[in-house]
Formats: sequence, C-alpha cells, structure tokens
Amino acid sequence: MLPSAKTLISITSLHFELTKLRPGDTMGSLSGARAMLAHLQRRELQLLQELSDVRKALAAQKVVLEELVEASAVPYINRLPNELLAEIFLLCRDERRNLLMVSRRWRAVVFDIGRMWSEIDMLDSLTKRKLCLKRSREAPLTLHISNFIPEPDFFFPHANRWHNLSVFGITEVTLGMISQIILPSLRHLVLSRAGTSLYDVPAMRSWAPALKHLKLIDWDPPLLPRPLSQIVPESLEELLITTSCDWDFEKDSMHFPSLRRLTLGMGNPIPFLEAIVAPKLAFFSFDPGEKESISETFTGTRTKFINVSHLDLSDMCEVSQENLQLFQLLCRVFCGIRHADIHVAYLRRFIPDRGPGAIDHCTYIESLDIQHIIPDSVQPFQDLVYGFENRLRLGRRKLHLKLTGKCFLDEVVTVNTSDTFFQRLQECCASVVLDGIPVSPGRFAIVGERVALHIGAVGLRCYNHRLTRS
Repeated sequence: MLPSAKTLISITSLHFELTKLRPGDTMGSLSGARAMLAHLQRRELQLLQELSDVRKALAAQKVVLEELVEASAVPYINRLPNELLAEIFLLCRDERRNLLMVSRRWRAVVFDIGRMWSEIDMLDSLTKRKLCLKRSREAPLTLHISNFIPEPDFFFPHANRWHNLSVFGITEVTLGMISQIILPSLRHLVLSRAGTSLYDVPAMRSWAPALKHLKLIDWDPPLLPRPLSQIVPESLEELLITTSCDWDFEKDSMHFPSLRRLTLGMGNPIPFLEAIVAPKLAFFSFDPGEKESISETFTGTRTKFINVSHLDLSDMCEVSQENLQLFQLLCRVFCGIRHADIHVAYLRRFIPDRGPGAIDHCTYIESLDIQHIIPDSVQPFQDLVYGFENRLRLGRRKLHLKLTGKCFLDEVVTVNTSDTFFQRLQECCASVVLDGIPVSPGRFAIVGERVALHIGAVGLRCYNHRLTRS
C-alpha cells in the first residue's frame, strides 16, 4: 500500500526540519528540546491518523470494486456452452414451455435440440404432432399410441426413426398396421392390453428385428402352443411381463440367447422359469400376483440360472404360507446371486437368528438391500443383529448391508446409531448404508455418499449415509 501525496509531503517537511537542527541547538536549550519533542509527537499523531484514513478509504474502495465486478459479471448458467446447456434441458424436457420463456438464447437452444421434440403422443392434435415431428429433425422418436394410429401415412415414412414405442388399449389393429412395416431402430416396446392373448401378436422378429427391451402388461399367454421366443427377436435383452394368469409352457421350450433382465408379475413364476433358456440372464425381479397354485419344486438344474447375480424380491410384501414357500424356492433357483433385494417382512426367513435360512442357498452372495424398513420400529434391527451374528457363527462371510426406509409425510423418526444394536450390526457386516432413514450420528462419523434431507409437504425425500466407526 503506497502512502498518499499529502503524507509524503508531511514526511519530507518533517525530515527537512530535523536536518536544520544542530546537536548544540537541542542540547543547549532544554525548553527547545521539549518543544521539538512535542512537535514530533503531534506530527506522529497526524501521520497515524492519515494512515488510518487511507486504510479505511482503501477498504471501502475494494467493496465498491467487488460490487461493480459482481454487477457486471455474467451468471454462471449463461457461461455454459450451448452443448452443455442442451444436455441439461433434456433432463427437464417436461418443462419445455417454461424454458422457452426464460431468454432468447434459451429459446434458440430449445428449438435447436431435436431430442427435445422427439416424444410424440398420438392423442395430441395433428398440428402439435406435425410440429414436434418437424422440430425433432433426425432425432430418434418416442411414440405413445392409444387404440389406433391417426394419420399413419404421415408417420410411417419416419419408421426408421422409431426408437421407443408404447401401445395402449386396443392393440390388435395398431399392431396389425405396424407389422406391415419394418422398424429397424426400435429398441423399446411397451404393449399394454388387459386380457389379450399373445397369440394375436404378430411376430416381432419380422418388424422389430433389433428390439432390446419389451414390456407386456396385462397379457394372457397364447391360447395355442406358441412359445414367446417365436414372437420376440433374438436380440431381446430385457423382458417384463405382468399378467393375472400363470404362463405354463413346456420345459426349456423358450430360448432367449441375449436376455439379461427378466421381471415377472404373476402368481406362480416357476413354470415360466422352467420353460425359458437364458444363458446370459443376470437380473431377476418378481412381483407376486394372485395365485391359483404354487409350485413346490423346480425341475430345472441347480446351475440353470447360475449366471444371475441380482435377485429382487422386494415387492413380496404380503407374508403367507404360499409366499414363504415361493420365497424359499426362488432363493434355491437363483443360488448363484451376488446381490439380493428383499422386503423387511421376509427378513427372519432370509436370515434367521438360529440355524440355516434361505440366504444359505445363495453361497456367493456379497451384498443385501433390505427395503421398506420403518424407522420407529426397533424389531428389524434386532432381527438383523441376531441374524448376522448367527451367520458369523456358521462361518459365513460378512455382507455389505443397505437398509432402505419408507418415506413419511408426517413426522420424521430419528434412529440413534450409537445404540448397541447398531454397534453390533457394524461389527458383523462389511459395511452398512442407511437410505431414507434419518439418523443421529452418536459415536459414528458420517461418510456421505449423498445427503439430501427434505422435510415438508412431500416428507422425507432422500437420506443416504454410510456409517463408520469414529
């Protein structure tokens, strides 16, 4: 910090006055020496005051400069390149109308993103559908069709761009029309039609040869022996079926060479599992429906689904004798899993506090996610501790544990992680993660994977902690 011109002049004049004095002048007169001392002290005070004023003025000027820089700075969102801004907009395409009204630049970016306009609902007006089709340019299309296709001659010429297709309602007419063309880029297909038999579905391998993901909602099995594998293409990687009827085919009659994910929503999944051959299957999820009968055994080999690494039974929430029997059987069928998701209601059956349990069929399991835990109940935590301690006594490996709680719209119950049960749980697990369960840390340090607690009208939105010893 440089002194002001006034300060420099004062220092120069003081130095000049001092140089005029001779040693004899100050020593010869006591009164003269005292007068000079007083003069110097006054000048010292004046200089200190000037220095203080300069520092105050300097600090004030810095504040003014910062305010000017902040006022003239470009907002961070406006510094983003258009390419990155476009990717952000695609994450909130449902707010397209609001994005158009923010600024001219945003409006131009939104109009320039073909994928922003590529989702078309056939229930919309023809004007809107044509506008979206035009603005989508060459982007892959997502189409939602209910009952029939209006103006098919307008959309069929763009069949090479159909990427996602959802058909609801009276699907026979729609599928009959679609099967007359080829959709080479179609990857995702959803067919929803209550009570309709798959016997009426045209073979997809002829008109959707590259299909990867298929959802069949509320479909009945074929009335005549027609394996599903004759309908879907060999490229299929994900299959979801929900039905009120059990599907019963001949053993090993349906081959899915590329299938990796399978979700079944039906009463008895065992006949379907016995019928399929899927060497690449890695994920299986089951949502129980109404049961007419439950298979007591699985006639397939123990190694049939040995490549399945993830078993999701978290939707099995109703505890009954039939469900318990089916739960045990599915754990034996998928004995090679590495990860499992289960409902807390089946905790005792999966990991009992004494003796073997369903988990012992899964000799390769490494991690477990127990879902729908109620934080205000200590019972699940007690069952976990006793079950995992019993598992260690049997010489089993420690597991990575994740506890997922429910969202509450009322008050949030805090779990005390310094409780003895949590300490014992930590000791018999490789790691513990709490998701959707608010905690009071106690003796545990929080190493957050993500922490976002939102309490209000929508209740607890997300709360994820990994607990470690402090």
